[in-house]
Amino acid sequence: MRWLRIAAVAEATTLLLLVGAAVPLKHLGDWPTAVRVLGPVHGFAFVTYLWLVLQALGAGLLSRGEAARLALAAFVPVAGFLAAGPIVGRASARLDRGQGR
Repeated sequence: MRWLRIAAVAEATTLLLLVGAAVPLKHLGDWPTAVRVLGPVHGFAFVTYLWLVLQALGAGLLSRGEAARLALAAFVPVAGFLAAGPIVGRASARLDRGQGR
């Protein structure tokens, strides 16, 4: 679950950097290199995050609703930070109590 939380922060951070810095630099500053560099970095973070969400779902650490909320949060800037903390925290607590898997 620690890796899922790390991936959530990485995904949310790269999305914010892409939308908040790289895209404006491309369109307002005529510097498309920022998107060319950060786009694949964010893509890797996004795919890794979704893979970890699916792994946690398959292991019984997340409910379908929690997994869906985490997946949807990946599409909204800042939502990844807000959604991942409580959901991953609850799943970790379940794991500590032995209710996972």
